[in-house]
Amino acid sequence: MAIHGVILCSWGATSSALAKKVTDEAKKQGLDVTVDAGGTGEFKKKAEEYDVALLEPQVRHLKKEVETIAEKYNIPVDIVDMQAFALMDAKKILNQIIELAKKSGKEA
Repeated sequence: MAIHGVILCSWGATSSALAKKVTDEAKKQGLDVTVDAGGTGEFKKKAEEYDVALLEPQVRHLKKEVETIAEKYNIPVDIVDMQAFALMDAKKILNQIIELAKKSGKEA
């Protein structure tokens, strides 16, 4: 089963490069995982399209707001691992997405 995740920041700018790196890493590992980037406002309109949502550390204060929307669609929400974010560690973030998906019964 495919996993469709999203990495959220305030406007979608910093998350774009990270989402691309994670998607590329998934392809390299032969996993059916796609990661989009977006702003938290955009997430409200497109939440049902995703299996998991990660927030970048700088928007952690919006977690409750995002969780409220995500709950309606059974989407687990977490904060991107701080160290992985600082290092742009696509492998670690990919693993985080897969673990989150497993919690909600969705697997790659």
